[in-house]
Amino acid sequence: MKPTIQAYQYVFIRKEVEQLLNTYSSVNDQKTVKTVQAFAEERISQLFPENPFEITAFLKEILDIRLTKAKAEKALLDLKVFIEPFQQPEKAQLEKVFKKVKKLPLPEWGALDLYEHTYVGWNDPASQRKYLTFYQDGKLTGISGRLSPNVSKGICSICQKTSSVALFLATTKASSDGTYTKKGNYICQDSSSCNHQLSDYQQFQDFIQLVRFQDKK
Repeated sequence: MKPTIQAYQYVFIRKEVEQLLNTYSSVNDQKTVKTVQAFAEERISQLFPENPFEITAFLKEILDIRLTKAKAEKALLDLKVFIEPFQQPEKAQLEKVFKKVKKLPLPEWGALDLYEHTYVGWNDPASQRKYLTFYQDGKLTGISGRLSPNVSKGICSICQKTSSVALFLATTKASSDGTYTKKGNYICQDSSSCNHQLSDYQQFQDFIQLVRFQDKK
């Protein structure tokens, strides 16, 4: 069985299903229901131009106005097996990514559902640092930075949802003369919660671009 779905796409699909369930239970006008169904079908289909069988079968289930919460949860669970999970790297791989860190703290892999992670992030309260690791063009990479201990409600710059956020700052090389600057923004303090809300991969890429590279003017 070849994986065909990315974690962030699954989050997007789940949100569309939630919208459909809400419509089925609260809207009586059939024209409105059909419009919501059409938009949901179009948005989900656009994620998968090749139209794999599992998506076609899934759409048939969720576009049925008799869909219940229990049926939706089962359909989503059945679809989850087609997700490409985050590949857990070896300790040595992580140490190579964060080679400047002498004693690298490791994430609690056993507590993570890797089918729901576009990236993996973990905190080290002792050093007030946060580590983010992800695959780019098939290669494991990552960034680290200071994470403020002050947590507040706000918009996460990765998932773009209201969450418990803290200021993340990474040190970035500013120019060829060897000077550095700090860049960052507010992100979810809990990266697993962030992944659970991340439905647009470009948002994650934009954040990485922000903290990694110098602005081009």
